[in-house]
Amino acid sequence: MWFNLIAVLVLGVAVAGVVMLAFKVVGQKPPRWILPLMAGAAMMTYTLYNDYSWFSRTAGALPGTVTVARTYEQTHPLQPWTYLVAPVNRFVAVGNVVAAPGDTGYRLAEVHLLQRYVPTATAAMVFDCAGGRRADLVDLDGFDASGQPIGGEWRTLADDDPLRAVVCGTGGTPSA
Repeated sequence: MWFNLIAVLVLGVAVAGVVMLAFKVVGQKPPRWILPLMAGAAMMTYTLYNDYSWFSRTAGALPGTVTVARTYEQTHPLQPWTYLVAPVNRFVAVGNVVAAPGDTGYRLAEVHLLQRYVPTATAAMVFDCAGGRRADLVDLDGFDASGQPIGGEWRTLADDDPLRAVVCGTGGTPSA
């Protein structure tokens, strides 16, 4: 976030300098309003670009084995233009899906939670594709001899849950 603030300020000063230089080259004195207008327009343009391209730049930098499962858009009262078109400021991505031990039909997946200005969090989860539920792997007490998960706090997933669709192969990228 600090980098963005510094970049916006440096951009504003640079644009004002270029405008002043352009007027000096043509031999005219710039109107008083032109420098703040051009610096402000450049700073606003950069801010909009940075806000609205964050998701595509971040998702594009992910390895090919990671699939975006769900995006979240957010509006903000200090950015009234977000009420017209809300930018994506966080998303959930799935990587490295493998079958759980044994022939149980469970799948283990790395789920990455990415949010702007927040460090990425990764959680290992186990999915019961047939039962439509999931649990965090750290909450389980392990697996029994037949490969069935022991304990854990299971959360029911809707049939159209995007995370379930990616992990279980019912939509998005088929999993292993």
